[in-house]
Amino acid sequence: MEERTSIRHQMVGLSMRVVLVAILLSTGATLGLTLMEEYRHMEENLTDLSMLLSRTPVVRGAMRSEEQGALLNALLVEMVEDVESVDLVAAADAGGTVRYAPDAALVGAQLPEEAVSVLREGEEVCIRSGGLVADTERGAYAAVREEDGTLIGVVFAGMYRRSVAQLVVRTVLQFLCVAAAAAVVAGGLAVQRSKRIKKALLGHEPDAFARLFLQRQDILEALEEGILAIDRDSRVIYLNAAAARMLSIGREQAVGKLLREVYPCSTMDRILQTGRPEYNVSLESLKHVRVLSDRVPIREGKEIAGAVGIFRNRTEVTRLAEDLTGVRHMVDALRAYTHEFMNKLHVILGLLQLGETQKAQQYIMDTTRIQQEAVGRITRCIRDPSVAALLVGKASHCAELGIRFTLDGGSSLTAGGSLPPEACITLLGNLIENAADCLNQSPREEKEITVAILEEDDSLLVCVEDNGPGIAPDLKSQMFQPGVSTKGKDRGTGLALVREVVEAYRGQIRVESEPGMGTSFFVTFRRKAEKEEG
Repeated sequence: MEERTSIRHQMVGLSMRVVLVAILLSTGATLGLTLMEEYRHMEENLTDLSMLLSRTPVVRGAMRSEEQGALLNALLVEMVEDVESVDLVAAADAGGTVRYAPDAALVGAQLPEEAVSVLREGEEVCIRSGGLVADTERGAYAAVREEDGTLIGVVFAGMYRRSVAQLVVRTVLQFLCVAAAAAVVAGGLAVQRSKRIKKALLGHEPDAFARLFLQRQDILEALEEGILAIDRDSRVIYLNAAAARMLSIGREQAVGKLLREVYPCSTMDRILQTGRPEYNVSLESLKHVRVLSDRVPIREGKEIAGAVGIFRNRTEVTRLAEDLTGVRHMVDALRAYTHEFMNKLHVILGLLQLGETQKAQQYIMDTTRIQQEAVGRITRCIRDPSVAALLVGKASHCAELGIRFTLDGGSSLTAGGSLPPEACITLLGNLIENAADCLNQSPREEKEITVAILEEDDSLLVCVEDNGPGIAPDLKSQMFQPGVSTKGKDRGTGLALVREVVEAYRGQIRVESEPGMGTSFFVTFRRKAEKEEG
């Protein structure tokens, strides 16, 4: 009983709300038009009555002589009693002073000068708000003229505000009665409709279906894995946002179309023939991302009704793993070092081809000496081979970009020191790369990056400074958040990884930046604090 009542209440409530809104909108519009029509009809009655009286010989005679005044007063009383939409009638002289009215208290009152002046200017009738008494809503003024057109009087016909209010109330009540009858009929129809819907839903609650559908939809949309489903005819029946993004397929255009039309390179439809699931299939057709796919058949009983593909994007995971382990920074360092070495070989080859053997020999000796000094300074200060290799590579990369790279002479780092090598590589690699990116976009002619690594018995200080454009004030508070970057899409992970390393090893980071002057990152780690925490 409770379930049936719930369904009925929901459907009746919904239907009644829709019907009532429709009734209210239509009734409101019709009521407004009806009241406007009644108001216009009232003005027409006032205008017709005032003009009719103004052309009556009795009125003209009373304006000329008071002998017909009693007859005119009787006529005015009769008009007020017989004409439904008129509450007040009066006759005034050419100056606007009332001389005849059903209510003797109004004799001697003054009509509005604005209305009388309009009649003096030649108009036969005019309509104005207000009138002879304060309670008048609307009044019509008609000119009483001699045969030659001379204004000898004014006839006024008006209606009280309370009469207009009664008209509005009466009209509204009529429409409310009609709306109530329509609501009763709509309620009965809604009850019948709710029974049919309940029968069509096999006795289940409609909101339960909606809730389950929305929950599953939200779950599928929230997944980082892409999901694509096809029916037995290889038509796309579902595509979540992640799959659309990985496969570069428009969701609205894909659903309902054949799989080969929206993704020609797909082989997922072969599951419909084989009926066997496939796992960890690499999608070679996608060049911009690394995607692995699982394909599983959808069965209805023993028959295959379709297939679903689950896509896992490994691009971001691979890139983050390279950043965390320092592999990407080491690869970049080796690439830059190799590039610089090839440039020097080309210079030597060119000198030899020109026959400048002595110059080639001198160039080799100078280059060797400079390289030995630069590498020797780094290796003397930095005892950890992987960190030293990173700094050598970064120095070569900066040289390619026209940036002067300097390792502070007082720097020192022992092998197996305060931080693991991979943590040092992640920290230094991202800070140096961030500084190089900022300087590469700067118009400054002299670009410099200075790195200092100071290791003591109980602490480690890493400092990376540049003379770039500085950090905008509005970015300082959020520059360590993932995805925050001024370098475009798919950037903003470097400083976030720096923050993760600092938090993981209980360090502290301080940033000093001045627009146009440069930026300094100071990272401090203390061994005592780390041991106490351990």
